[in-house]
Amino acid sequence: MIETFEKFNMPRYERVRWQIQLLLTENKWDKDTPLPTESELSDKYKVSVGTVRKAVEKLVEDGILFKQQGRGTFLKQPNFEASLLRFFKFRDKDVGYLTPTGLVKKIVSISGVNIINEKLNLHNNESLIYIERVRIVDNKIILSEKIWLPRSLFENLVTLAPEEFENLLYPFYYKKCGQFVSSAVEKLSFIKNHIDIYLNSDGKKDLVKVCRIAKNLKGEPIEYRESYGLADNFSYEVNIN
Repeated sequence: MIETFEKFNMPRYERVRWQIQLLLTENKWDKDTPLPTESELSDKYKVSVGTVRKAVEKLVEDGILFKQQGRGTFLKQPNFEASLLRFFKFRDKDVGYLTPTGLVKKIVSISGVNIINEKLNLHNNESLIYIERVRIVDNKIILSEKIWLPRSLFENLVTLAPEEFENLLYPFYYKKCGQFVSSAVEKLSFIKNHIDIYLNSDGKKDLVKVCRIAKNLKGEPIEYRESYGLADNFSYEVNIN
């Protein structure tokens, strides 16, 4: 199978890297199960152990895999909560940053929405799952989220009641639907004239809007999300080493 990449003139380790990603995706890999050993992957893809090692190290650098001494190499669940901490102040004077609690308020199946389907690389007539969710700190709603998912990938969510959803959605997606989110692209903007019932925003307050496209191991978009928060809670923090 790896020979099919010859025409792309890709380094051999990059081809192995892609094959490992396909292995993880197509087998809906359990994040608690170690990958085959480098020797086993070498036999599987008919390449040297050194080539496999370089491919695995690249996947570790990309945050897709992580190594645990004495146990092996595992699929890594990225911490997407960190992006919220970059953009909004959820601090407690005693414990530092707080992780907001997620609460699903609404989930419905809807017809395709052209602008959303385009972001998810879907045909206009493909159905979606639409979710409204809030994030809460100290019993106060500080974020309001609108989420769109391809129904074809997340069919199992349709039968669930809002209270059945867990606090963190991405591990929940994987557990219920076998859909693993490995990366995301976010865009932030400040907006006016947006009415949001969960934030008690009447359109007069400035809001921060964070748009996220989350992708699977193949780099395909599987979730589009819009998060809204009051501009008064906005902050930006990044560590530069």
